[in-house]
Amino acid sequence: MKSTWDRRTFIKLTASASGALVAGVCLQSCTSGTVPATAHEFSPLIKIDTKGWVTLIAKNPEIGQGIKTSLPMILAEELGADWDKVKVIQGDFDKAYEEQWAGGSYAIILNWDMMRTAAAKVRHVLLQAASKKMNIRVSELTTSKGKVLHSESGESLPFEKLLLEASKLPLPETVEFKPTDSFEIIGKNTPQVDLDQLVSGGTKFSIDIKLPGMLYATVLKNPVFDGGAGDYDDTRTRSVNGVVDVIELNNSDYGGRLIAPNSPNFVNGIAVLAKSTWAAFKGAQVLDVVWDNADARKENTAEIFERFQLQLNDTTIERKDGDLSRAKRNADSNFEAMYQVPFLAHIPMEPMNCTVDFRDDLCEVWAPTQNPKALQEGLIKLFGLQPEQIKIHLPRIGGAFGRRYYVDYAMDAAILSKKVQKPVKLIWTREEDIRHDWYRPASIQKMAASLDKEGRVTGWQHVLANASRKTCLGREGRPAGTEIDKYEFPAGFVPDLQFEYGHVLSDVPLGQWRSVGHSAVAFAVHSFLDELAILSKMDPMDYFLEFLGPARMVPVVDDYAFDAKRLISVVEQVRRNSNWDVPLPKGQGRGFAASKHSGSFVAEVVTVSVDANENITILRVDAVVDCGIVINPTGAKAQVEGGILEGLSAALYGEITVKNGVAEQSNFHDYKWIRMDEAPEIHVEFITNNLPPRGLGEPPLPPAAPALTNAIFAATGKRIRKLPIL
Repeated sequence: MKSTWDRRTFIKLTASASGALVAGVCLQSCTSGTVPATAHEFSPLIKIDTKGWVTLIAKNPEIGQGIKTSLPMILAEELGADWDKVKVIQGDFDKAYEEQWAGGSYAIILNWDMMRTAAAKVRHVLLQAASKKMNIRVSELTTSKGKVLHSESGESLPFEKLLLEASKLPLPETVEFKPTDSFEIIGKNTPQVDLDQLVSGGTKFSIDIKLPGMLYATVLKNPVFDGGAGDYDDTRTRSVNGVVDVIELNNSDYGGRLIAPNSPNFVNGIAVLAKSTWAAFKGAQVLDVVWDNADARKENTAEIFERFQLQLNDTTIERKDGDLSRAKRNADSNFEAMYQVPFLAHIPMEPMNCTVDFRDDLCEVWAPTQNPKALQEGLIKLFGLQPEQIKIHLPRIGGAFGRRYYVDYAMDAAILSKKVQKPVKLIWTREEDIRHDWYRPASIQKMAASLDKEGRVTGWQHVLANASRKTCLGREGRPAGTEIDKYEFPAGFVPDLQFEYGHVLSDVPLGQWRSVGHSAVAFAVHSFLDELAILSKMDPMDYFLEFLGPARMVPVVDDYAFDAKRLISVVEQVRRNSNWDVPLPKGQGRGFAASKHSGSFVAEVVTVSVDANENITILRVDAVVDCGIVINPTGAKAQVEGGILEGLSAALYGEITVKNGVAEQSNFHDYKWIRMDEAPEIHVEFITNNLPPRGLGEPPLPPAAPALTNAIFAATGKRIRKLPIL
């Protein structure tokens, strides 16, 4: 297989490799060892030393999704390295790496060809060097476990014996990839590369960073969304032992709300700096503040949803196939239902924090960010720095789920460090973290279907009203683009179909959240399909399969087609795995949902028990996933389990409510999440194929909520159309 990664991209990636032998450099953010001085760098991602150790750079932010292991696995596989002699180092932010961000389940999708190409080029020069030494044609040689092999003679040479010769050779412009059936590393269960440090407490998260002379800071932000700066009295704060300074953060002083592209950065606030985090927190608690909220809407949840409801009658058509009015007129019956989902917070276990050492010639940042490029761009715009004056380290992150795609907390830390001319570690309290999140948008959705006498869908209408994430973030394009777009399921499956969107302006800050809009849309769509099945007196899974029709490529929009065969495959397999057709005792029920997201197909069955007091117990979840080639089954399974648990948690408990412009929830006591004793058995199976790997962090989440509510209906006959359930 030939690489599709173009020469220009690879030249950028390997800018520091001229073909000569160069010494590897230890990056300051190393967490899994250092590059030996005897290592030789073939590309920014790959170094080999004279003892045969291969050092690989994990370039993307590790937020718990396992990318620090899976990307090096791709490199090691294509190179033919011995995984037992691989060292992995977390890379700093560097433009040479490209696509160095985490979000949208894109890490594997964007890096699959890039990683293979980088490693295949190094493998090629090793093969050339071995060919010369062994006097054997390159076409007869392969690499495996850190050696170049000639299978016919059994002769081999370890990589370290080829370094001098290989380093003199130019990297080829095009390469052949290894055939997938020869994989030795990809597809094998592999522990995370820093697992020992994680379980022993040795891993340094951003919140653990300590620098000489460092001050500790926390912030109080105006709790009212879009509120202004206020007056404050810091007398009591400055009397707290350990407090060093109190500094106002006024967004009008720093260029306004939007600094980095697509990244909201500033909310007015006041920072307390101290000699310890505890002193900073105590000082913030006694700060007397009167905020200026004269220009804020001071919204309330009920009023926001009332506006959503009204906006359902004033929409724009985002997609129109056929003639929906005709379908309604000619239908044997028409059915409508309304669904409602709330604002959701992220609540990563590690709250927002960042450490910055802003010196005269360098701004050095230890940032738990999904989006280091946005941070760099913000620092350039705010302080007039040059890229070479900014160094961003990427420590391991204690959860993100989209929240850390925005860099507001990091920008605050940079401002404070510059002001005090000392290193500053800024840590938000849990309360500030939850009340100043960038929430998953809430929405009201109206679903309508026209049915023939057999209950088949002949017309489909999906109307969604809410405040647009795209508008909140200041992005260009139609507000509907992040909420409901022309490619949404079941576009292409129904001849007369219409998607509509009603846009409402709101001050509630909105942003990425694990699967974002799809988590809301999938709840409505797959709850509605379950209702249509019951209305048609059909088994919900049978109804869904009949709705999909035969296995085929379904044209959706432009050059995008939906592979119905792959969705059918995961549905049929989850039916078998979940014992779908075996009756359950009274009070128990199974629910089903299946969808495609980030290129992956996921089908889930949730089994619940509901007692006489309406207490819900989730007994079991079965999931079948087709994400193409599975890089690391251990990590992939964890991704699926985590996505399901987050989807179930949000469905059961997740809700941010607003009163007078303030988020009412503040910590885990009033923003509940599923506890260990509530977690069900989760059974995961992956469909085996050789298709390119697709995203996995988000796809398992959207089906969880409708599968759960459908299961509750199966157990009780009660239909849930509004989340959260409890």
